[in-house]
Amino acid sequence: MMATIINLKQFKKQQLKKKNKARTLCNSGFHQWEIIDKNQFDVKKGQLITTYRCKQCNKIKTTAT
Repeated sequence: MMATIINLKQFKKQQLKKKNKARTLCNSGFHQWEIIDKNQFDVKKGQLITTYRCKQCNKIKTTAT
């Protein structure tokens, strides 16, 4: 049986990508929010809400105003 040859530089790059992917701003809770819909009316709660979307990861959140 022959062993598979692995390029050390490519292996290190892949490992660093995996390590740093978990350390991105969005995964750490620091999103870049932008307003999508301002002052929509929520019928169930009876109040105005604002919808935000993160520029980087497209996560959506809503807040009551």
